[in-house]
Amino acid sequence: MKKWLSLLCSALLLLSLAAGCASGGENVEEGLDLTVRDLSPQTSADPAAATDTDSSTLILHLYENLLKWTDDGSGHAVLTEGMAQSYTVQEQNDGSVVYTFTLRSDARWSDGEPVTAQDFVYAWQRLFSMETPPAALARANMVEGYTQAMQAKDGSLLSGVAAQGDSTLIITLTSPCAYFLDTFCAGALTMPVRQDLVEQYGDDWGSDASQVVTNGAYTLSSLDGAAAVLERSETYYDQVSPGPDSITFAWSEGSDADYEALDSGEADFAAQLPEDAVAALSEAGTLTVEPVPSTYALLLNTASEPFSDALVREAFALAIDQEALLAAVGSLTETAATGFVPHGITNRDDQWEAETEETTSQPAADTADSAETGETDVYWDFRSVGDALAAESGEALTAEERAVQAASLMSQAGYPGGSGFPAVEYLYEDTAENQAAAEYLRDTWQEVLGVTVTLRPCTETELREQLLGGTYTMGSFRFDAAYDDATAFLRRWRSTTSTAAGNLVQFADQAYDLLLSVVDVTASLSAREACLHDAEELLMTSYSVVPLFYYGTVSQLADGLTGVYRGALGNYFFGSVTSAS
Repeated sequence: MKKWLSLLCSALLLLSLAAGCASGGENVEEGLDLTVRDLSPQTSADPAAATDTDSSTLILHLYENLLKWTDDGSGHAVLTEGMAQSYTVQEQNDGSVVYTFTLRSDARWSDGEPVTAQDFVYAWQRLFSMETPPAALARANMVEGYTQAMQAKDGSLLSGVAAQGDSTLIITLTSPCAYFLDTFCAGALTMPVRQDLVEQYGDDWGSDASQVVTNGAYTLSSLDGAAAVLERSETYYDQVSPGPDSITFAWSEGSDADYEALDSGEADFAAQLPEDAVAALSEAGTLTVEPVPSTYALLLNTASEPFSDALVREAFALAIDQEALLAAVGSLTETAATGFVPHGITNRDDQWEAETEETTSQPAADTADSAETGETDVYWDFRSVGDALAAESGEALTAEERAVQAASLMSQAGYPGGSGFPAVEYLYEDTAENQAAAEYLRDTWQEVLGVTVTLRPCTETELREQLLGGTYTMGSFRFDAAYDDATAFLRRWRSTTSTAAGNLVQFADQAYDLLLSVVDVTASLSAREACLHDAEELLMTSYSVVPLFYYGTVSQLADGLTGVYRGALGNYFFGSVTSAS
């Protein structure tokens, strides 16, 4: 049995100590120089420029936030103490929440200067004072003073982030936020920044390696059009844990070139393997697919005929055989979608329990097999919990039974055998994978429902314009996680969200809105997660958003090395890589 957030909240020190014990007391990997193919070309080491997974990966190796990500022992990143040696959480009577962080006394910048609470305050205030604040800052709207600071573009108005002396940082939230710690206290965007250096060199200081001073395990040796070279920091407080002396992020040149570099020994890690390499691993029985928190979904616009009719929407959804769809797509890294929120998104309910005799940190993959052996998987992510709850509700229909029910629903809607059904257009981004999925869907709807669907491939820009315009009839879209929480997928479907703001199918349900409003204010993680699962179920049974498949990826570390671990949003961490021998 494993309780995700209880480990986070009550055993941070134990995890840190355990990691220290495992180090053996000395840097046993002296001389290990690691080269990885993981990132697109980067031009800055400024945390404020960390707008995606690639840029944040670089920042997470150079800087350290109040908390940091460490390996849970199975390749998954979990939170432990970083610059903060401890913290307390106090819920106020007015619903606000006060976090008090105590910084470690041995925290130093790479030039030897102490890391202070004011460095964090300045980092936060600087973000709000930018002419164009980072889009991700919108998720910090629960921080006291957010609205005033954002409207005035004046970080000094952010009253919720304050220093009390050099070693105490106080952050006040106007309401609970379950993802506050991992997104803003361990994330790249709010890493501490030295005010004196920014003022000395200007806002572009992060592009010149000689000007960059860091507080993490590594310093920036060089940054150019070919790579970023990182070297172990001599001032970092942890000088005993094993890991590479240097990490070279050689910019990715595509999966084929990256794998060739790995195969030839030029690189030690490739983040994404090409299809032929994935197929070879599959044939050898050694393929391990890592979940990517992204969902490819069918969209049936409730504001457009004929999909304003719930019976028609349900019929179109039930006609789809996901296994046949995946076979048509032909990818070994995609899996059938069982809900809108994909695998990889954290389950934050520390009270949700699953009886188990043998634990694993992998997502639950086969409930039936687990039942036969008397064992169940550890439900560390939101999707695994949702699948377990769904399995308890009864047996699923077979593909044949679903097809029969779909045809019956069309008859009830007044379109027996597709008679009288208008021709509809299906929009999708023009890729080989999406094309294969579209052709399967078109043929299946013709066969099962007797309807005609015209396919319309689009560029990504054109597709977005059509979907956000709200005048389309049906289409598909890939939804990616903007942050590690189920709300990243579910908030957009509130009835108060316009089509242009993201409610692409114009879904409206009062019960759904109520559940999401509870999520925004409750301090109970159990109640919060229960509301999110119930909300997802309402969305699924509206059949306006029909999840088709989840994405996955396959990475590879060179033989003889071990220690790479991965965050929920796809960040790989290389600071603990050692020789496997």
